[in-house]
Amino acid sequence: MKRFLMILIALMMAPATALAAIDTIAVDVGISVFKTTPIGVIPFAESAGIDWMEERPHQIVTRDANLSGRFDVVASDKFNLALFSRSRAEYYITGKVQPQSDGKLKVECGLYVSKTKNLLFGESYTIAQKDLRRAVHAFFDKVVYRVFGERGVASTKLAYVSKMEGVKQVVVSDYDGFHRSQITRDTTISMMPVWTKGNKGLVYVNFKTNRPRLYTKAFGGSEKPLFPQFDQTYSPAVNPVTGELLFSSSKDGKTDLYLGNLENNKARKFAYLKSNQTSPAWSPYATEVLFTSDRGGGPQIFVMGKDGSDMRRVTFMGRYNERASWSPKGDRIAYTSMDNGKMNIYTCALDGSDIVQLTSNAGSNEHPTWSPDGMLIAFASNRSGTYQIYVMRFDGSNVTRITQGGENTSPTWSWFYEEDKPQPKEGKK
Repeated sequence: MKRFLMILIALMMAPATALAAIDTIAVDVGISVFKTTPIGVIPFAESAGIDWMEERPHQIVTRDANLSGRFDVVASDKFNLALFSRSRAEYYITGKVQPQSDGKLKVECGLYVSKTKNLLFGESYTIAQKDLRRAVHAFFDKVVYRVFGERGVASTKLAYVSKMEGVKQVVVSDYDGFHRSQITRDTTISMMPVWTKGNKGLVYVNFKTNRPRLYTKAFGGSEKPLFPQFDQTYSPAVNPVTGELLFSSSKDGKTDLYLGNLENNKARKFAYLKSNQTSPAWSPYATEVLFTSDRGGGPQIFVMGKDGSDMRRVTFMGRYNERASWSPKGDRIAYTSMDNGKMNIYTCALDGSDIVQLTSNAGSNEHPTWSPDGMLIAFASNRSGTYQIYVMRFDGSNVTRITQGGENTSPTWSWFYEEDKPQPKEGKK
């Protein structure tokens, strides 16, 4: 696969010689360092006459639990105290589904205490069947909050690039790959999508002018070109606090970072550096910025303050490191590094120490993006022969493919949705 960022950097620099393998510590990606919590899942009681369009509620719950990085599912066809006790599953999830006269479904979801079968909390939804996944995702996020006191990500979404009829388009899906919708419908390449503040739309790159240029599109709205005063714009990064956009622009063989306003298209140079800068990424509270630069001779990751000052190098191991993504918890970064001609995903501490290799011996793995709770990383890999989107825990374990068919790349995770704020620990049914 041709990667636009690598082509840009290659044009900026003299051709690189043979690339050395990274000398660092690798983990066994088949072994998780997570301490997961066992949880029982029992099929929901169903009334007769339901023609299921997709998965049943307990199947959606099981997928959410397995993807969350927090739970170890203990599946049972019915309540089984011996099984739950032996598996140390303190809680279990089940419910009931009833068809309504208007064609909708009434779905009752409950989190129960295994020892007593007491309802800890429950939710009831009356919905069209097409909204079943959304409702179950919302319930599961409340389960996560009830058990761990943190927000779950089952209601979040991914934007990524999907090749359709030979053209790369931007699409959005649920975080688990279901309910994909096409955002761009151009005859030219669209790429590098990022979410605007509040998940109200996307910013992405399109080549309709035969140059890479940024556009934004609100969901339900029309496309708007950004910063037309620049000849080339790409590598967008949205400030999580202000909504402003950091991006790269190239002129006369030099690439710099600019900070722009999405509303009035005004932009200013962000940092005055002699080196090329691209692929910016804001810290969780927008106090610092990661970026890729050729300052050291080859692509490496650097960090600087929100005003462009106090620049320092982050990566030192390996000769080709790029595409950094900041953990929402603010303690680590994920990035891609070239190993013997293939890209792999690593994480490290903010000072470049504690390097952990998350992928190995499985094709090329690129463009890591953190889930908004910091528990998961989505990425693109060609390990199956074509590029697809995968999700793994932040230690590299439990790798799960979420796209099927075609070619899918460049995932970016949505922010938390404001309407999905944590609920009280005690719910009502």
